[in-house]
Amino acid sequence: MGDPAARVVGTISGQSEPDRERRRDTAEGRYRRGWPWWGRPRRGHPHAGDRADTRCMAPSAALPELAHFLRSRRARLTPEVAGLPRSGTRRLNGLRRAEVAALAGISPEYYTRLEQGRQRRPSPDVLDALATALHLDDDARRHLRRLGTGSPAHLPDPTAVETPDVPEATLRLLDSLILWPAHVVTPMRDIVAWNDAAAWLLFDFTELPVHQRNFAWFAFCDPRSPQFFTDWEKTARSNVHRLRHAVAADPLNERGSRLVADLTARSSRFAEIWEEHDVRGPTTGSHEIRHPRAGRLDLDYTAYVVPGAHTLELVVLTADEGSPTHKALRQAAAER
Repeated sequence: MGDPAARVVGTISGQSEPDRERRRDTAEGRYRRGWPWWGRPRRGHPHAGDRADTRCMAPSAALPELAHFLRSRRARLTPEVAGLPRSGTRRLNGLRRAEVAALAGISPEYYTRLEQGRQRRPSPDVLDALATALHLDDDARRHLRRLGTGSPAHLPDPTAVETPDVPEATLRLLDSLILWPAHVVTPMRDIVAWNDAAAWLLFDFTELPVHQRNFAWFAFCDPRSPQFFTDWEKTARSNVHRLRHAVAADPLNERGSRLVADLTARSSRFAEIWEEHDVRGPTTGSHEIRHPRAGRLDLDYTAYVVPGAHTLELVVLTADEGSPTHKALRQAAAER
């Protein structure tokens, strides 16, 4: 059959296959001779079914998560990145459905059914091929596999509670971290434990109702957040990406569903980022913070998984020894 990308290049350049021989449509099979490789033409625009403009795409609430994720990835992948030529008459930013199908080695009809939500359980091989064709990173690849198989990362816990118990050993570890701010969060970004350094760095979490002790809530609903984080957009996006990842891993989690609905209703910016369908698992990173008393603080954070019945992360923020941030944390610890 040859290289799928080469078939795309050949057809775009005008070297189409004979278009009058009928071919059998296999759900995951490669192309046979018949109609042109982009599928049977529709009335009107020859690529009417292949537009990648996200303005024509239904919101995620009206589509299965797999379909919405595929559409969002296709819309942002340019022909140049995919190794395809950009024709002078191209009127879209992303790839056509048929181009993604060709790169993945599946039929355009089958891929169209995936994007329309009419085919929801592709094989692992097809999911891997699509992940490669769409240039997905490791987190997005795992997310696609989870959506495609319909399997959450873990079975829902019928005994789950709104605020899970933090192991005593973890609480002792928190208390022992005098210098470094540290906290424990759930996958839904709920803050369930913290030390004195974290309360100094952010605020006293006990001042907030329990349902507002959440980093996504703080980023989008607390007026202090844009002034607190130097790069607010980066922090806000990170929280949405982590929340997307958590909801996909535990789709029956009522807390996650309520939180997403509440943030969508309260913040148009949250709704916009949520629709982009980016995901990110536990990771390391950095924050630049404007502290009301200590001034600018440059902190690195690392998340550690807490063993136990519930999925929890211990997040510790540190700074280079001898740096201005390190000196400010030492001074604050001495004054507490």
